Amino acid sequence: MYELPEDKLEQSDPDSKVGLIEILTQAQEHLDCLDDDYSAGRSELESLQTRLASGQFRLAVLGQFKRGKSTLLNALLGDQLLPTDILPVTAIPTFISAAENVNVLVNFDIEADPVKFIPSSDQSLGDFLVDYVTEEGNPSNQRQVKRVEIGHPSAMLKQGVVLIDTPGIGSTHKHNTEVAYQVLPQCDAALFLVSPDPPITAIELDYLKEIRQRLPQTFFILNKIDFLDEQEKTASLKFLADQLAPLCDGIPLVLAVSARNGLKARLSGDVDGWKNSGMQQVEQNLIDFFAREKQQVFQESLQRRISDQFNNIVMQLELSLRALLLPEADLKQRIEQFRQSIPDVEREKLAADDILSGDLKRVIERLNKEVEKVRVQAKEKIIAQLENFVKTIADTEEMERLVRADLAQEIPVFFAPAMRHVADIIRAEATELLSLHQQRSNRLIEQVRQIAAELFEIPYHAPAAGRSYTKFEISGWSQDLFISDMDPLGQRFSRKFLTRKYRRKRTVKRLREEGLKLLNQNVEQINWALRRGLDESFRQFGVELSEQLEKTITATRKAMEVALSQSESQSHETASREIKLKQTLLKLQKILKQLEE
Repeated sequence: MYELPEDKLEQSDPDSKVGLIEILTQAQEHLDCLDDDYSAGRSELESLQTRLASGQFRLAVLGQFKRGKSTLLNALLGDQLLPTDILPVTAIPTFISAAENVNVLVNFDIEADPVKFIPSSDQSLGDFLVDYVTEEGNPSNQRQVKRVEIGHPSAMLKQGVVLIDTPGIGSTHKHNTEVAYQVLPQCDAALFLVSPDPPITAIELDYLKEIRQRLPQTFFILNKIDFLDEQEKTASLKFLADQLAPLCDGIPLVLAVSARNGLKARLSGDVDGWKNSGMQQVEQNLIDFFAREKQQVFQESLQRRISDQFNNIVMQLELSLRALLLPEADLKQRIEQFRQSIPDVEREKLAADDILSGDLKRVIERLNKEVEKVRVQAKEKIIAQLENFVKTIADTEEMERLVRADLAQEIPVFFAPAMRHVADIIRAEATELLSLHQQRSNRLIEQVRQIAAELFEIPYHAPAAGRSYTKFEISGWSQDLFISDMDPLGQRFSRKFLTRKYRRKRTVKRLREEGLKLLNQNVEQINWALRRGLDESFRQFGVELSEQLEKTITATRKAMEVALSQSESQSHETASREIKLKQTLLKLQKILKQLEE
């Protein structure tokens, strides 16, 4: 039996500790006395019990696309197992568990037999996986792959650990972001991976908020430090810690690694290289965690899911009980009222979607106007200074030197505050609009719950504020501004082969073109960073609203249908059914109270 610590689960008798498996067994016994209308709840509880009994701890590697998640997993496993590339690769969740030999099982959403594979000299594991887990081989998941399971003889996996490779958020493949969110309920803890190219973004911070809400343990890793010198690494770690601190109730431990170098060292047996890559410290920290805290975190993770399922079952029981107290005709009338109200709610949802899309367009139009203002201001300040050099400096080489020095100095000085100014304007407008949409969303969801409450006198709870997407943040904009050497041929070559007059004409033309190009590149960098944040924030809001509303409507409709089926056959069995439901409800509420203590 898996037992929680004393402060996590207590019965009325403080000396009696009850494990989660026993709780699930008791709950299923209570539900067994009811009819098949509660079979879905029983099935979910059985699944959780199986998951708990297996003891498999699911550790997912999460983060933005191209942070090096697959490479990190390959390094931990000491095997070139998962496909990697310079473009976004992983599109399907991949679960890696212990096995005597490497093997693969591909599961599908459609009614199709799983595909089994064992690597051979004819086809490697990587070549096989490309066809199922990557955007290249399986674009937009056209094969309808649900998940891929890999067996591997790693010592780490033999400790009862399942490693999960996940699609990255934030790429142009929006379905990858959706899958990355959907996989969270299947995880127990996370390795959250970031890298300095660019620093952690608003999209990642939003994702991290969701992770922190769902998972009891998160490890933080800064990858790709082989591209940084010591000063840059220190600066990146400090910046990352400052960004994470508000979400982590203090400054978290961040391990700096080069997964790429670690994998090379692991494959070649280079002990010093493994240590210098930082991967040895990651491995040791995970080993210590598995030995000391894994079981507790595992139980906390499962306890959250069990509580959610208990809440669903309790709601269904309460609706059923209320229905038994109503005459059948009255019950049918109220259910019909609920059904007639749903199209109105759905129309309001569609209208809200249209307004959301329209507001996004309007914010983008405002962004474009502000960006153009920056472009004009940059021309007035930076290009005007370039023209001043052209007019006042006769020597071509001196003119080019001064222009280069001036651009290198003025571009960061101008664009850094310009970025902050535009970001503040767009953030304020986007946040205000999303706040208004959140209020509309809350009203829609509350409307469905209020209907159920009025029908069956069941209290409801408004959507938690912490679950809303009402903030638009830009946390990371690359300070690596575009600076060119301005002269691909070089003045020496020009001086040797070209006349002074032609050389000056050519240099002036090139400096103007390159100066304008640099200006536009930096302006578009501002536009790209803010546009990406807007798109993701509005997309996440839309997804969240759809999920919340659909879950509320489905759960309420199902409970009413169950109530009606019971009412139509109740007759003389009403009293005994009511007693049975009340007894079960009281027992489950008691268990739920224990879980929430």
